[in-house]
This record gives sequence, structure tokens and C-alpha cells, in this order.
Amino acid sequence: PTLSAFGRAFKQGALTDVGEQALVEDEALSIPSVLNATMVLRPQFQSTNTAAGTVKTIAITADQVILFGGRLGSNSGAFIEYDGTYANYQQFNSWDLGGFKAGFTIFNTGFGETAGMEVGSTFGQHGGLLNGKDLSANNIISKGAGGIGGVAFFGANDLVTASVSLITGSAALDGATGNGWKLAPSIRVFANPEVAGWEIGAGVNFTSGSTGNANTAAALGLLPGTSIKMKKWGLDLQAHGELGDTQIGVYADYASAAAPGANEFNLFNQAGTTTSGALKGWSVRANVKPVHNIIVGAGFGNLKDNTFKQDQWQIGVEYELYQNFVFSLIYNNTKVTPTGGVAATTKTTLLDIEALL
Repeated sequence: PTLSAFGRAFKQGALTDVGEQALVEDEALSIPSVLNATMVLRPQFQSTNTAAGTVKTIAITADQVILFGGRLGSNSGAFIEYDGTYANYQQFNSWDLGGFKAGFTIFNTGFGETAGMEVGSTFGQHGGLLNGKDLSANNIISKGAGGIGGVAFFGANDLVTASVSLITGSAALDGATGNGWKLAPSIRVFANPEVAGWEIGAGVNFTSGSTGNANTAAALGLLPGTSIKMKKWGLDLQAHGELGDTQIGVYADYASAAAPGANEFNLFNQAGTTTSGALKGWSVRANVKPVHNIIVGAGFGNLKDNTFKQDQWQIGVEYELYQNFVFSLIYNNTKVTPTGGVAATTKTTLLDIEALL
């Protein structure tokens, strides 16, 4: 999931690079000679311990999807996760303007509001190594909004990737719910300089606006007259490098989603009230690869508003049997403390086996 310089360039170029793969070409046609598809095979064995006892489960088909991706044409490409429905949809378009790329993406995903052109590895689509993004405040708050989609307009070079998106919740993207084409603006800027041999990434995201109309509010089960808001901002920082022969990745972020005003509903803070305050939090984590096929990770995350505080820490280890077949063992400890109440702790041990066919 960690994007290298090649991965960023591949995505900024709308996934059109085919390497040595043959093309079928004609006038206004340039597609790969074969379809690029991958099936995710992902059994999971999980033990969850709470004050009520321990529950052990097995999911042989967890996250069972087929991934389709690649070139649609000279300047267009797509990435699709299909699980019987279009679970994640990203259609990229990019033009090279001489050392600078510009384009637009149509998307509807569970990867967050920045998914139109996200090249960081702290949260969202690329933050999944050892369940790392589960600690991320940006990821938790964005995931609370459900799916998000819209149109992103982006520009990028080797140092900076920036996008301006017009977005809404996926509930208004079903082709049946009217929303008046009212979309909230969202801005993302991410820089990736190299410092002393380390690749540094630093980003900011900011979303503030209204979306939908009375039809959208009704579809969400909100009271008549409720104004739907999308208000959230966040920061993220990452560093990739080596100490001796050991590869290291460090990730941190901060995020905040405003409390709703009177007769308002913030998609990013759906449990929020006028008195609950902003939902905000931070996280920090690190991955270390001491040998070529073992990765060790650990991290801490915090989330709170005026009604509760959530603290979680996590450790894990991953063994790469092959580049496309990994075993991960992850332990997560999450403590939720209501304001003025008694804390409840959930301890989860997960064996995650993932193979890409």
C-alpha cells in the first residue's frame, strides 16, 4: 500500500503506463491486449475480548473483491473494486503538460474525501499495511461519513500533488436520490521532498461546505429542514528511509470534524450535537522491515469530543511468503471512556491472510 515515486507517477498519469504489455491500437483507441484483474483471497481468524467475554470468529471470504485496473486510453485509466457491486470506483484522466500533469477523476469510494488523487500513505487507499490506517484520525473520521464521491481536479509534478474536489456522500450517488448537484468543496495538497536520503511526505486536507437538499436529507432519515454539511480538516506527515539495511516508515496525522450547528448534520461527525464539540484526534505509528520478508509495526491513536475519549494502541508483524501472499498477526487494544463514565476496553487479535491471484 505504500506508494513509491513510481507509484505516485503511475497514479498521477491516470494508470496509463503499461510497461512492456502489448497494446491494441487504432484511431482513438489504445488499450492493453489483456484485461488487468486481480482477485483478493483473504481469510481472517479473529478473537475479540470485552467485559462480556471472548468471541472467536472465522471469515474465509473477508474483503472478497476482484480488482480491475489500468489503461482506458492514452490519457485515461481506472481502478475498480468489484464485490458484486462497484465497491470502489475511480476513473482517472491526466494530460502531460511538460513536467507537470493535470487532469480530473470521477470517483465513489470508501477511501475518503481525498480519493480523487491521493498519493500519501498515512490513511485511505494506501494506508492499509498492518491495519495501520485503523489508527489514523483522518481515516476514522472520513470512514464515519460512509462512502464519498464526486469529481476531483488535480495538478501534480515530482514534488507536489494538489487537488480541488466537489464531493458528497455516496448515499446521494445512487442515481435515485436527488441532491440538486449540490457538492461540497474539498482541497488537498501533498508535498514529497527528499531530505538527507529520506523521502518525506507532508499534507493538508480541508473540506467545508453544504451538500444535498431536502431529498438527500430524507434519504438519510434526517428531520425536514436539516442542512447537510461536510466539515473536516486534517494534517498528515510521513517519512520513508533506511537505517543501515533496515527499511523504516513513520506516519502521523491529526484531524478534526466540526460539531453541527442548529438544524445541521455534519457527514463527518454524524453523532455530533451542538454541545458535543468537534470530533478530533491524532495518531502516530511506525513500520520496520529488518529483513526482506518480515515487517513489524506499532502505533497509537486518540479520538475524542466532549462526550467520550477513545485511546487505542496496536502492534503487529507481517510475513511475506511471496510478494503477493502475506500473513499478518495484529493485536489492537481500544479503550473508550465516556465523559464522567466507566471505561470499556476491547482487545482484538487478528490473523489476516491475504493473497492476490
